[in-house]
Amino acid sequence: MTLAAALGLGFGLLAGMVGGSVLGNAPDRLRHAVRRFRASTPRHPADERELELAVSDTIRETPGARGVVARVHALGEGLVELTGTAPDPVSRRAAGEAARAVPGADIVVNRILVEGSEAPVRQSAPDTR
Repeated sequence: MTLAAALGLGFGLLAGMVGGSVLGNAPDRLRHAVRRFRASTPRHPADERELELAVSDTIRETPGARGVVARVHALGEGLVELTGTAPDPVSRRAAGEAARAVPGADIVVNRILVEGSEAPVRQSAPDTR
């Protein structure tokens, strides 16, 4: 038990010395490392409206989500709700996956209904000619 504690203390001291020599008297290195980390992390949309627009645009641009009519509601804390209709389960799933790919959309609740099974089929306006 004592040997394990001594080894742990030794490894901790060694790691501290190595870390100190790499970062210790070099604040510029530390600042550079922090800048690189920030640049590598995805930028989240600044507000809920921006997040809603980003998710809507992504769904609209996703080929597998063609025919999906989705309304996007950002509910705060990275929570996004999708409502609307889809022509089939595959396009419904594609819309949800596209929404999840947007930075800032941490949790996506997909309430898009499939036409014909969960929602009535959309019909165009009657011909008035």
